[in-house]
Amino acid sequence: MPNTVDRNSPLPIRTQVREFIVSEIRQGVFAPDRRIPSERELALRYGASRSSVREAIAELISEGVLYRVGARGVFAARLGAARARNAGMLRQIGFWISEPVFHFIQAGYTRILTGAETACRASGFSLRFYSVDEQKQPLRTLFSSDSDIPELAGHLLAGGLQTSVAERLCKLGAPLVVVDPLLDQQLEGADLVQIDYAGGTREAVKHLAELGHRDIGFIGFPGSRKYEAFWRSLEEFGLPYSPRFVQFLQMPELAPSVLAGYQCASRLLSSGAKPTALIASNDLVAVGALDAIAAAGLSVPGDVSVVGFDDLGHSPIPLTTVRVDLTEVGRTAAQVLLERLANPTTAPRNLLVSAELVVRATTAPPRSSAISQNL
Repeated sequence: MPNTVDRNSPLPIRTQVREFIVSEIRQGVFAPDRRIPSERELALRYGASRSSVREAIAELISEGVLYRVGARGVFAARLGAARARNAGMLRQIGFWISEPVFHFIQAGYTRILTGAETACRASGFSLRFYSVDEQKQPLRTLFSSDSDIPELAGHLLAGGLQTSVAERLCKLGAPLVVVDPLLDQQLEGADLVQIDYAGGTREAVKHLAELGHRDIGFIGFPGSRKYEAFWRSLEEFGLPYSPRFVQFLQMPELAPSVLAGYQCASRLLSSGAKPTALIASNDLVAVGALDAIAAAGLSVPGDVSVVGFDDLGHSPIPLTTVRVDLTEVGRTAAQVLLERLANPTTAPRNLLVSAELVVRATTAPPRSSAISQNL
């Protein structure tokens, strides 16, 4: 039974249809020099719109995988199964992400994926999405001899994958760009696109300190740049660090962001610890924290100020956040990879994408400070 499009997939339907056609050429379902089904038939076959099928066919014609013969229709090129396979794969770039991390903050990583896909499409490439659960999918299976991974033109690594996956991708020889907020080490030969979360975290702590907050909490990943910048910024501004005000997110037992934020903030508040401000690792975690604060009978920002990251726009209250243009991050990473494909001998690059604090309605002076200012 042929594949059908997954409307919950972050990959565009056009890209999914394109992969289905290449796969069926590879399998011999669409024979060389034989007409493939019409746009209408393919749309029914794959559960897609005719416009998506038309776009996919146009891309494959431009790559020589398909060819058009006047009014007779579109035919599979006489490439043989192996060449048809390569013709499609060598115009594709792998987009790699940890499945638990993708579900943790799908809204953010989908923006990175969208930016990357836009840049790739403009240069005649498409993305192949790999969502990897390393607890369920051994590397030996993922990188088996039957895998089509070695034939991809390059790779974008985004989202919490273990170093072992990145190292395996590097060994394949295709260019690799790491665009991962959770992995900032420089892999040999790989380009790195980072977000200045350290600078953004410092600005968040500075903002809260200037408002008069001294008891500032944190919800995020241990060992992350945000966490390291958090405690270093507390030191810089002469503020105390209290373990009671810190809750760590743990992988792989990672709930979706809003639930994770609610659980962490609930544990923090139920322990009797009450910071006057809280920095959350992303806006969705912050939204969960807002719910937990309300459930505890407290108000934002009256009792607890809250700061998020990434400006995802899902908060019921205008949220103070460290804004990052994640779509531009994805676009930048793809452009770096495309430039690497064009100039493979250039030295690896390490680019830093800026972040800025945007102050909105969820931060204010702590009550004690506000009272003293009014006396």
